[in-house]
Amino acid sequence: MKDLFIYLRDPENIPRVTVDSVTGIIIADYAHSSSDHDLSRDAIRKAVNVIHACGRKAVVKTDRLFSEGEMAELHEYLEYLQQIGTDAIIYTDLGIKMILDEEIFTMKGIYAPETLLTDYYDINVLRNDGFDGCVISKDIPLGDVYEIINECPDYCYLRIHGPILIAYSRRRYISSYLEKKNTYLDSYYLQEESRQERLPIIEKECGSWLYDACLQSLSEVNRLLDTPVRGFIIDNVYMDDEYTMKTADLYDAVMNEEISSDEAVMTLKSFDSDIRYTDINDLRETQLDKESQ
Repeated sequence: MKDLFIYLRDPENIPRVTVDSVTGIIIADYAHSSSDHDLSRDAIRKAVNVIHACGRKAVVKTDRLFSEGEMAELHEYLEYLQQIGTDAIIYTDLGIKMILDEEIFTMKGIYAPETLLTDYYDINVLRNDGFDGCVISKDIPLGDVYEIINECPDYCYLRIHGPILIAYSRRRYISSYLEKKNTYLDSYYLQEESRQERLPIIEKECGSWLYDACLQSLSEVNRLLDTPVRGFIIDNVYMDDEYTMKTADLYDAVMNEEISSDEAVMTLKSFDSDIRYTDINDLRETQLDKESQ
């Protein structure tokens, strides 16, 4: 059985996830991840217990970069996650891999550097270096996705749904424009002069995340199921749990052939008319790639 992990902001919603295809719940706190929603350590501990009581894996996002002065606290935080029984973490900073290599750690680490893993040579390097698993880039052409999965069987996770991250940096981009250091979690966008699309941006003390449209893979998920992919991730980042749970229900219905993918896409778009979607089949090479062909 392939994993399907979904990100929930509020632990109160964990028992409400009833579809059998969801094998794990992702949670996160504000300080150590891209999440704009905070959970105390005690809330994370209780959430891990509830997730396990529901028969699912508990996964914690630690997907941001850390400075040298933060490493001691990060080490202590990871020890805490280990102590409370966390099954796996999803991380971006390679420093976390060095910590997880210590003998005291048994929880798994899924390396997710967003846009960096774009070919199977990258993945083979990770596997040879002892990485437990990885999340390949979700904004590469679908043909490349299949090639990577088949060349690196039972190792790669794929984000099948959620806003496409264009860039993450420790720079505070909004503050640079407004000349005021603050936290900007809602209603801020970047827009290029020559384009109509507005790109959501979130800025926290630890950096800025810039997003594009929301990726959806309903038309392709059953074909992906037939590959040796290790698992799927639905990470809606800044969308509410109601949307995420309804989305998970749709994927489950398509995977069990209860509804067609076309019906599922129509239902998905009815959840929120303001969400702009990109079908996984529509991902193409960058303009630079096209010009070189």
